[in-house]
Amino acid sequence: MDERDLVINAKNNINNKIAVYNYFVIFFALIMHTQTQPPRNTPRNTPLRLPAHQHELSQSETRSVLGNILIPPQPEIVRALGVERAKDEPDIQRIVDLISNDVGLSAAVLKAVNSPFYGLRSKIRSIEQAISMLGLKNVGSLVISLALRISVPLPGIERYWESASRSAQVASMLARKLGLRHLVEDTHLFTLFHDSAMPLLLQRFPDYRQIMDDVNQGKLSWVEITAIEDARHQTNHAIVGGLLASNWGLPDHIREAIVRHHDIMVFNSESVHPDTVTLIALGHVAEQIESSISLQMNDTDWFEFGQVCRDHLSIGEDEMLDVSDAAKELFGIPEY
Repeated sequence: MDERDLVINAKNNINNKIAVYNYFVIFFALIMHTQTQPPRNTPRNTPLRLPAHQHELSQSETRSVLGNILIPPQPEIVRALGVERAKDEPDIQRIVDLISNDVGLSAAVLKAVNSPFYGLRSKIRSIEQAISMLGLKNVGSLVISLALRISVPLPGIERYWESASRSAQVASMLARKLGLRHLVEDTHLFTLFHDSAMPLLLQRFPDYRQIMDDVNQGKLSWVEITAIEDARHQTNHAIVGGLLASNWGLPDHIREAIVRHHDIMVFNSESVHPDTVTLIALGHVAEQIESSISLQMNDTDWFEFGQVCRDHLSIGEDEMLDVSDAAKELFGIPEY
């Protein structure tokens, strides 16, 4: 069977992969639950149950699908921040202490908040000052972003993280420009996380770097990549990325956007939350802008998703150029 046949067969299985995603989320949630709760008097062999329309996998089957792919657990600082942020009256001093006690993370936070992206007039010298100036949501989102990069200490992928970070910033700028202020933080997190499983797959499968290189060089479209991944590795970065997002406690609509971000049918689906579809559209447009200004152009994805994303967001060429120009100024990229 040649590569094309493998792709066709794998594409036929993508919907099944998405269908069992919720099972994986339940499975990981149960693992985390059993690590923190005392044992109960339940039968040892009680199987996990899925809704009737979904295929039921045993725990051994789930492990087989994931193989030895390491899903980083939610860092303690991210968990603790989530607890505080969920309170009606968060303990700001506790949050300050949590971040400040991690010397490496606090230094990275201060470096980031003093970057041109935030446009602050005076230099921020403490975490408490950063929270006061930027707000708890922005600093919390920044901590999650930095913790994600730290959690995958894989050498040789610095350009990937730089591109992901810049795309997330562009996506946030775009959300603000379009008046989608309720999605600014979610857009940043989605765009940062949506391909974050690619380093995890590279960590598990050394030959996965060829897939990443082929995508960057335009030899594979983003629509094809999940099918190639399924054919070669029996899973794909969208599914694994959804599990990572679940482990890290990201909201349901962000997790769904990560799982479905290569599925163009979401734009015609009435069952997908509108915010989920908007996140996917913002992410694709932001990546197109970032790749064009960084001269790492790969139009294969844009040919598939470009028009439908622009239609969904009601954004024209002029607005895209405005965001592109603002991003060039932000990142210090000269005009050619």
